Amino acid sequence: MKKIATVVFLLLASLLARAQEFDYNVGFDYLFNNYEHGQCRYTVGEESFYPYQYSHTLHGVRLTPEAGLLVRQTPSVFHRLRIGVDVFKQMGEDVENLGLFREIILYYNVEALFQEGRRLEAYAGCFPRRFCSGTGYYGPVFDSEYAWLDPNLEGVLVKYSVDRRLRAEIALDWQGMVGDAFSPLRRERFRIISDGQWRFAGDFSLGWTASIYHFSKSPTSNNVVDSDLFNPRIIWEPFTWLDSVRLELGGIFTYQLDRKSGWGPVFPMGLWSSQSAGKWDVTVANRFYWGDDLMPFYGWSFAGIPYGRDLYPAAAGFKTLRGTPSWADWLTVSYQPRIARWLSLDVAVTVHFGQPAPALGAGFFRGCDQRIGLRVDLEPLRPQPKAPKKHKKPGINL
Repeated sequence: MKKIATVVFLLLASLLARAQEFDYNVGFDYLFNNYEHGQCRYTVGEESFYPYQYSHTLHGVRLTPEAGLLVRQTPSVFHRLRIGVDVFKQMGEDVENLGLFREIILYYNVEALFQEGRRLEAYAGCFPRRFCSGTGYYGPVFDSEYAWLDPNLEGVLVKYSVDRRLRAEIALDWQGMVGDAFSPLRRERFRIISDGQWRFAGDFSLGWTASIYHFSKSPTSNNVVDSDLFNPRIIWEPFTWLDSVRLELGGIFTYQLDRKSGWGPVFPMGLWSSQSAGKWDVTVANRFYWGDDLMPFYGWSFAGIPYGRDLYPAAAGFKTLRGTPSWADWLTVSYQPRIARWLSLDVAVTVHFGQPAPALGAGFFRGCDQRIGLRVDLEPLRPQPKAPKKHKKPGINL
């Protein structure tokens, strides 16, 4: 992180002679998310096991104030350098006040607008995960609980878009540094993710989500696990009297290899579809998966240390609980009004279904989540770059 800060400082040093001004942002998030999966369990002796998901509650609040420098290279190109802090309180958690300061936020951002609706953004450092525009990560790559407990990316993010025709991004998230004598269980981990959508014909688009995950070594584990995922899909977004309609159909293909297991690589895969429709801030969405268990190494361990969610932070439904292809389904009804440009509310209920696995106590109904969230983000109120005007002379419209 010190090296990243040094590079960012040097990049901005040459710009300081230009117009600059104080810059800031404040983010606030409140979340109550109750997971009810008590009926999906099996008992061995006096112990209960939750093969699908265990019942628990996320109830917390997060404040992320940021301050820094804004440099306007041109009216269409802005540079930002910000530093902030992630202050997080998990309700009911007994921690001292200083323990609420979880992580320093420190990043460089450049945003440039070009003609014909082209836009380029880049981030480097430790910055909020919400800057990622891709929605395809949630579910196959990581679930909402992971995003809530690990809200920042540590690395780089590059985004490019052209009006509604194209949206693409790629990011490197360095999730773990190899441990030492004081943290011998900490593994080196990093993930490359990408998400995008290309509107190629009318209401039809090609979309993709990809993840390359390197689950590497620690002082107590001389093993590496590779877990790569690719989710291509066709997207249809017709114009209707509803505020939004979105239908997706595609596949999830993975490559996974536990290098010390002696087994060859495995290629779990399956069918993935999503349907949603919204009107007056109310959205009904359904996600469906049919295929192999996408978490074949979930219950594995090396040197007595289990992989579990450290290797697979995706939605629990992809752990299908069966040795043959089977299905899982998530039905969500949400109310998400945008009260102001900087204030939004999120109220939702998600019901989980899956192909029964009686031997593990998992039936057709797997459980449900109830969520209430509130987000404050002052970023839309900050100065934003403007698209350049078209030149009348030919040959210079870049």
